Amino acid sequence: MKAAAFSHAIEANRAHVQQILLHTGQHYSHNMSGRFQEELQLPKIDVQLDVVADPSMRMGQMMKGVSEAIAAVEPDAVVVFGDTDSTLAAALAASRAHVPVVHIEAGLRSFDRRMPEEHNRILTDQLSDVLFCPSESAVEQLAREGIVAGIRPSLHVEAVGDLMLDTARFFGGIPKEKEFGKPQTVLLTLHRPSNVDDREALIQWIEGIARTARALSLKVLFPVHPRTQKGLVAEWGDAWKKELVNRNIEPHEPASYLQILEWLNQVDEVWTDSGGLQKEAFFMKRPALVLRDSTEWKELVAGGFAVLCAEPSMLEEAHKALTKSIQNVDFNVPIYGDGHSANRMINSLIRWLSH
Repeated sequence: MKAAAFSHAIEANRAHVQQILLHTGQHYSHNMSGRFQEELQLPKIDVQLDVVADPSMRMGQMMKGVSEAIAAVEPDAVVVFGDTDSTLAAALAASRAHVPVVHIEAGLRSFDRRMPEEHNRILTDQLSDVLFCPSESAVEQLAREGIVAGIRPSLHVEAVGDLMLDTARFFGGIPKEKEFGKPQTVLLTLHRPSNVDDREALIQWIEGIARTARALSLKVLFPVHPRTQKGLVAEWGDAWKKELVNRNIEPHEPASYLQILEWLNQVDEVWTDSGGLQKEAFFMKRPALVLRDSTEWKELVAGGFAVLCAEPSMLEEAHKALTKSIQNVDFNVPIYGDGHSANRMINSLIRWLSH
């Protein structure tokens, strides 16, 4: 998803810059990868890796595949997005090949070292030569870590806005306004390892969500991540969907990006442990209950657009806080730019590469 707007901007500047797209194969659901590529109108993948699901082996395989691609293509730079294992693997491979690393979505920190994504963010930022940040606070965070222009001759740090806002505006159109009174429908996603890998923790979340939804008379739409489904099947077997329905939770297959945008225009709130969906909810002017004890998108919490909820037992209390906070917020505030960050990045990168 993050590559879509950037890739389209490159295509619009083909006279000055060209791209080779490499897919590591980290995501294994068609709805989570194949359909994203089709719906977001991405160019054909040039290099497709085939990696195993085991994280301990996957990183090495991705590094090997990226290293081979770098040797074959000899690029002027390697662009990586976000905070996945793919991000770090590509950054490591490029750095070892002495190829400049461009990190899009740099400077984010949840300060939760239990999250693999936090390791990936920190290490990738340390390896990068060009750091494109989604907000000024991300630039400030890098400065606190000593990552500032001048520490290396080629280092470039810039707040450019958020690519996902570009993508949401292009594919989602103008968000439908909602009256923030009594909510009726919630979009739920739950897939963080800390929430779903332990079966007891997962069921506690499901029961807490069901209890809160009943108390507030909410309809809950729940696209079920493969990781989460594994835990539900372990608990309830083939009856897992029926068990969710019995708890007034409506299960769905993993959703494509356009389906998520469509739901965001329909629902009143978002409950999620996803980093990306917190932000997409903001872009589509929906408040978010973040089912974690920390977030890398701190501006959303500070601005009252989102509220953290660390435990299932805290759901009702956190929801009350969210209901109160959104009465005085302005979803039009440009926290993450103006929806034109891709062009800004491309122009900046062309200038940087020409020096």
